[in-house]
Amino acid sequence: TVHAVDGVSLDLAAGETLGIVGESGSGKTMLLRSILGTFPIPDVTRTGAIGFEGADLLRIDGAEHRRILGTEIGVVSQNPLTALNPVRTVGSQLIETMRVHRGLGRVVARAQAIDLLRQVGIPEPEGRLDSHPHALSGGMRQRATIAMALANEPKLLLADEPTTALDVTVQDQILSLLASLCEERHMALVLVTHDLSVVRGWTDRVAVMYAGQIVESGPTETLFVDPKHRYTQALLDSIPHLDLPSHSELAVIDGRPPLLIDPPTGCRFAPRCDWAEDGCRDTPPQRVEIAGHAHTCLIPASRDAVGDGVSRGR
Repeated sequence: TVHAVDGVSLDLAAGETLGIVGESGSGKTMLLRSILGTFPIPDVTRTGAIGFEGADLLRIDGAEHRRILGTEIGVVSQNPLTALNPVRTVGSQLIETMRVHRGLGRVVARAQAIDLLRQVGIPEPEGRLDSHPHALSGGMRQRATIAMALANEPKLLLADEPTTALDVTVQDQILSLLASLCEERHMALVLVTHDLSVVRGWTDRVAVMYAGQIVESGPTETLFVDPKHRYTQALLDSIPHLDLPSHSELAVIDGRPPLLIDPPTGCRFAPRCDWAEDGCRDTPPQRVEIAGHAHTCLIPASRDAVGDGVSRGR
């Protein structure tokens, strides 16, 4: 048995943006899949509870689950080219979700689809509505998937690395769009990314994942200024600093994340941690929380241990 998401506990308020960060394979995408109940393989078991406005998504029937995921929880996929059906126009896919979940007529749904494409910044939306995904640029495809996620005015948006493979200018436009939509609609947002500058500039709180577990969480500014877990510290130390001399050696995190079929007994980061002691390797760490800033490190970092190399996004 592989515990791809192990003991994770999160809460999110309306209008709040939560960033989830960590290396590839840390469990970020599987966490979103656990919330949605969509997995790439069969025989996946979910335990615990996933509360959403009084309903437990693990215990509601299929029809109610589909209704909530179609209307109240929206999803922005990591790769818009594979998220969109390549043989159908963008408009037909956007219109379908509104007709199925909201019962709109074709004419009304088409008019709202054009307005949605305009809201997400796609030029000439009437023409783009009849385009196939391959005819759009990467940035426009991502905007189209955001439009589809927002079509039924969800209360929660799950965005899985929505700026992957986009250039810096388009990335900033997409993040600005998501931030403005959250503010206008009072919509909660979970933003999964491996880019710390994105998290620093566009989230209210951050959860750091490693090997399927959340090792640190708290207000964004607090976590960046005063990280406690040694993994968070290592991630921040690995950020390139623009004021360093040319050809300076960059900090790296040696080793690889553990195989979750046989994880370490104690702290899962201990085999890669320069500060680890015998207790870290033998004893599962306990969660410590002070003023909303929580971590699971036996030898927490101090405020002066980490530099500030991340520029603000807003």
